[in-house]
Amino acid sequence: MVGTCLSRSSASRWAGGLLLLAGLSTAPGAAGQPLGPPASGGPVSHMLLPTSTNLTGQQGAVYKTRVSIFNASSYDYSVRVGLRTQLGEVSVQNIFIRPGLTLTFNDFVTNVFNLTGAGAIDFDSGDPDYLFLVNAQVYVDTSAGRYTTSVPSIDELGATTDIRPGLVVGFSVNSAFRTNVGCASTTSAPQTVTFSVFNASNKAVGKPYTLALAGLGWDQLVLSAPVTNGGLLVETTGSAVCYAVEVNNVSNDGTFLLAVPYY
Repeated sequence: MVGTCLSRSSASRWAGGLLLLAGLSTAPGAAGQPLGPPASGGPVSHMLLPTSTNLTGQQGAVYKTRVSIFNASSYDYSVRVGLRTQLGEVSVQNIFIRPGLTLTFNDFVTNVFNLTGAGAIDFDSGDPDYLFLVNAQVYVDTSAGRYTTSVPSIDELGATTDIRPGLVVGFSVNSAFRTNVGCASTTSAPQTVTFSVFNASNKAVGKPYTLALAGLGWDQLVLSAPVTNGGLLVETTGSAVCYAVEVNNVSNDGTFLLAVPYY
């Protein structure tokens, strides 16, 4: 369990975050603590895609989201899909799918919701027997070809919570790379997320960033603090799946980095 390093006071937040590992009173997995990555490892009846987009970015790059859904059950059913933005869940559609079939959408936000923009997508079949798999990529077509960023589908164990901070490592903000950070809420209550950047030597870089999330909302921001192969401590007052996306400034190729919760 994590001890005093989860203090919410401004004086101890940063020091506590950097001492997460030192504050573990037992080894991960001991005393019934979950072990391993939080992303779903098989078919599920409910999951969250933490980010998707159909937007124009830097240098005129148009980012789109490709989603494939596989019905892993022997039932006909519909998957409820909800688009979550800064305003909360703004659109809901139902996708009917037959057993063993795969449905692929090359521009999911537009194809399903008839919208442009960005946000998280909640998938829910509404029945534990109605299982499915989702594979998703955000991609951009360039003169050099297509660059693709795989985005994992996450279950409830992948959320950063008020007692379980998240950690991202290995991203850069410099002349070669830019990095966005964001979160998708997993609760109907508003919450505040704090992002604290540290460098490869475990030193704080700049002041923490804060993000106000609406209930069942999504949002992201751009990091401006310069760092190379640094890290990010993520703390929230509620529950959210959080991440960073490092993007090459020349090619617009992106790398998705999940904020891995610490138990």
